[in-house]
Amino acid sequence: MFSFSRSSHRPRQAFTLIELLVVIAIIAILVALLIPAVQKVRQAAAVTQCQNNLKQWGLAMHTYHDTFGKLPFGSQAKPRQTWVMHLWPYIEQTALAQQNDLTKDFYVPPATISGTMNGLCGQVVAQYDCPSDLGGEQNASGYERTRGNYVINWGNVTYDTDPPPTGNAPFYHVAGQHRVPGIVPLAHITDGTSTTLMLSEYLKAWDPNDDDWRGDIHNDDGVFRFHTLTTPNSSTPDMPGWFVDNHDKLMPAASGSPEFNAARSRHNGGVNACMCDGSVRFVTNDIALVVWMAMGTMDGGEVVTGDD
Repeated sequence: MFSFSRSSHRPRQAFTLIELLVVIAIIAILVALLIPAVQKVRQAAAVTQCQNNLKQWGLAMHTYHDTFGKLPFGSQAKPRQTWVMHLWPYIEQTALAQQNDLTKDFYVPPATISGTMNGLCGQVVAQYDCPSDLGGEQNASGYERTRGNYVINWGNVTYDTDPPPTGNAPFYHVAGQHRVPGIVPLAHITDGTSTTLMLSEYLKAWDPNDDDWRGDIHNDDGVFRFHTLTTPNSSTPDMPGWFVDNHDKLMPAASGSPEFNAARSRHNGGVNACMCDGSVRFVTNDIALVVWMAMGTMDGGEVVTGDD
C-alpha cells in the first residue's frame, strides 16, 4: 500500500512593490550619506598630496641654496628662463637637467621643440601639479610646454616695477629690471624664514590650445609667480597678461597692466603655501591683508602675529 504526504514547503513569495521601494529609499539615503564622506576623504588626500609637492619644492630650494649659496632667481631675460628648470636636479629630474642647456632661452630646443611636447619643458613632472586643479598643458602658438600649479612669491609689487619701500620678496627684479634678477641668500631674509612666503599655489588655464599665461611656469613672461597684493583666492581679478576667460569664478582675470595675480587653489577655504624655512601650511582665504602682505616680504621689518 502506498501512502502520500503533502510537502511542508510553501511557495516563496516575491517582494512587494512597497518593500522594493523601501529598500531603494534606504539605499539612496546611504549613498547620500556616503558621497560627502568620500568627497571629504578625496579632498583631504588632494590637500595632502599638494602639501607634499610644495614640501619637495621647498626642499629643492634649500638644496640649491646649499649648493650655490643663494636661492635660484625668479626669472631673467637673458637667457629667458624661470626658476623651474634650475631646480630640476633637486626634484629627481636629473635626466631633464642633464639634457638641458642653461645658456639658451626656454622657448628654443632643447627646452621647447615647436609643434610637439617633446622638449624638456614639455615633459610631465608630478611635482608641477596639484591634484585638485582642472588645468591642462599648453599646446598653443608653437611653444608647447607644461603648465604648473606652484609659483614663487613676488611680494607686494606688480611685475617688473620697482620694489615697494616696505621690502623685497625673496624673488624680484632689481629696480624692476627684467634683465637683473635679485640674488638672495637665506641670510637676507631678515624677517625670518618661518614667516616669509616662498611658494604657493595658482590655477592653470583650462584649454591646452589657449595661449594663456596662467600657470605658464617656464615662461619668464608667464604666471610663474604670485603676488601678496591681494589675499588668497581674492575676488579681485588677476591681470596675468595673456589669458582666455573661462568664466571660472575661482580664476577671475582682467586685461591691463601692470601684471599681478593672487595665490589661488581649488581647496576649500584657502591655499597651501611653503615658507622660506621649508615648512608647509594651509593659509585661509580670510587672512588679514596686512598679515598676508607682511608674509610677502623678507626684509620689511613687519611683525607677523598670525597667519591664518
